[in-house]
Amino acid sequence: MTPSLLLAAAGGAPDPMTHVLPHNLFGSDWFTNHHFMSLAVLIIGITVLAVVAAKMPLRSDSAEGYVTKGRVTQLFEVLCVFLREEMTRPLLGDLTDKYIKYIWSTFFFVLFGNLFGLFPISAFFHLIGMESLSHAGGAMTGNINFTGGLALISLVMIVLIGVKENGFGFIRHMWPVPFKPLPLLPIMLPVGLLVFLLEFLGLFIKSFALCVRLFANMVAGHLVLASLIVMATTAPLVGKGASMLGATAFSFLELFVAFLQAYIFTFLTVIFISLGAVSHDEHDEHHGGLDEGAMPGDSIDELLTVTGGGH
Repeated sequence: MTPSLLLAAAGGAPDPMTHVLPHNLFGSDWFTNHHFMSLAVLIIGITVLAVVAAKMPLRSDSAEGYVTKGRVTQLFEVLCVFLREEMTRPLLGDLTDKYIKYIWSTFFFVLFGNLFGLFPISAFFHLIGMESLSHAGGAMTGNINFTGGLALISLVMIVLIGVKENGFGFIRHMWPVPFKPLPLLPIMLPVGLLVFLLEFLGLFIKSFALCVRLFANMVAGHLVLASLIVMATTAPLVGKGASMLGATAFSFLELFVAFLQAYIFTFLTVIFISLGAVSHDEHDEHHGGLDEGAMPGDSIDELLTVTGGGH
């Protein structure tokens, strides 16, 4: 796919912004290329994951039957196992299997959205004469409305999971100030209200950070890539070659960024969920009740056990 065809698909105007801005499709005032891409990602993503899941062995009478066959299926299996065991379980512990489906769904939806934004879909529709879809491509994760929607869903899940697992404790942990002793209550009450307000606003700040981080990284990458392609079509011969090499190299970098941003968005979501879902008692128990910097064997009983002096 040549840069001139990519520019022709964007209306022929050498403007990098045309690749990231929303464009209305089918003469609609509200249905944009980002809506189209989100539906495509949803349908194709569910189809691909359903096919991959059907090829994964669930039970077998022999050890050979448990081996996942097919490179694509193995790739998805590795990603799923990594997300569950290396990213989610250290934070959620016993709650991992309970909410891992949401974690997987978030990761793959953002990942597919990032990857589909790299495909020259607009150029393809332009070449086959479907002018009504000549602006159908673009990264939906480069639209702050979509990243805001994903962040809002994460906010709802953070609150729902926190309330479900800890009940009133989810709200109570936002109020660290005790009501005793009573003589100090007039002083402690304003402090408690201020801390509670900051903790409550922190929920929205976390979601806003998720929204802006994904949006800014995807838009920046696509603007740089589109600018290099524009330079390749307008620069002299030497500049064309340098711009094309730069665009090719940056395309591979964008491929890495697509996976990285999907991972970061999902990882931060898991962290925020764990802050409200995992109580401090469970956290201490999971870490053996040790203080920060403490080592197993620091206590007398453990030291005697290690040295053989215990019963």
